[in-house]
Amino acid sequence: VQRRSYYKTYNKGVYRMKRTLKQIMRDAYALLWNDIKQAKWVIIFIIAYFAFMKNFLYSTCPSVLLTGYPCPACGMTRAAFCLLRMDFKGAFSIHPFIYAVVAYMAAFAVNRYILQRKMGRILRLALAGIMAGMIVFYLWRLILYFPGEPPMSYYSRNLLSIARSLLTHE
Repeated sequence: VQRRSYYKTYNKGVYRMKRTLKQIMRDAYALLWNDIKQAKWVIIFIIAYFAFMKNFLYSTCPSVLLTGYPCPACGMTRAAFCLLRMDFKGAFSIHPFIYAVVAYMAAFAVNRYILQRKMGRILRLALAGIMAGMIVFYLWRLILYFPGEPPMSYYSRNLLSIARSLLTHE
């Protein structure tokens, strides 16, 4: 995608012209479409992964499938669906970090598509902070609520326990 240049050159330097809302939205759409085209195989893989996991296995979480234990992001998909249904309390009860993730995604989208900037230091620090917070929250939830209601449940039909039972002939 070629970026349109909204600059005028005068004798003393380069001055940025103001873009109209229509130009901003057109450029944002073009950049988003270009990103989607570049990531098409990743998007196809993710859709196929979720379709396969949802239809043939009991969980979409690789951690649950492998070990039976939830991961720090377990419940995030359910919380996102609660948000889509406008069930804000339910989303918070399933995984409170859904709000931080949605706010981060909105900030990233504005930065990337509207302002057309690269991912800056503040966004990287925010992402690291969200990830660290999710790990701390996960450990807290694991200590207080495990095993309990989903997403803090243990799934006994995990691959490690199946492999262990096959190896020990139980």
